[in-house]
Amino acid sequence: MNVCLIGLGKWGKKLLVALKSIKKIKKVVIIKSRRDKINVNNQNIQWAFISVNTSNHYSTVKKILNRKINVFCEKPLTNNLKDDKRLFRLAKQNKCKLYVSDVENYKNKKINIKKNNIIIRQKYSKNKDDILSRLSYHDFTYLFYIIKNRNYTKLKILKKKLGELTFSLVFDRKNFLFKYSLNSKVRKHKFNKTNLISKKNTLKLMITKIINFQVNFNKNEKISLFANKLSKKINESK
Repeated sequence: MNVCLIGLGKWGKKLLVALKSIKKIKKVVIIKSRRDKINVNNQNIQWAFISVNTSNHYSTVKKILNRKINVFCEKPLTNNLKDDKRLFRLAKQNKCKLYVSDVENYKNKKINIKKNNIIIRQKYSKNKDDILSRLSYHDFTYLFYIIKNRNYTKLKILKKKLGELTFSLVFDRKNFLFKYSLNSKVRKHKFNKTNLISKKNTLKLMITKIINFQVNFNKNEKISLFANKLSKKINESK
């Protein structure tokens, strides 16, 4: 099959490496920027992979879905829950598939939930913006699978400064403490005692399953909306 990659920044380049390593993909049409003319109809494209800035996800994904092409989008789908729902509805109307990256769930890590749980993710980045979508989004997708009642209680912002965010949530009478930092030179990602850093090529695995329709697209939609809704509530509480 032929696919299209829109956006060739840092993460777009990682996507490109993964796409080129998949035998089923015959051709990758690269559109470096959303400003470039997006003309994919005459290329027999089955999937478009979106890796532009999040603020441009909505317009780019909408344009591709209206061409009746399946879309994979980097997380989060948009910064607006209503826009997320609009895009998922549009995909269904045009009989297309829309999948939002949940690459962490392909690591198949076993997480033991306790009364008190702690999630730590830290690394160093010069860019200190948007910690929730960059660091916590995938942890929220873990939560989707391991908690029964997905309505939280008692949200508390415990620490907030440049490049750092600590907050707590209660689900099913269980406490979850989230500690995030973009100021640490030591890379770490743990959920309780489970190390979530993996050498497994989960990106290639995820993409392969998606283009072969071996994933649950309805569940992915629910995960994406859950993670975005939770991020929105935390942002509103800051």
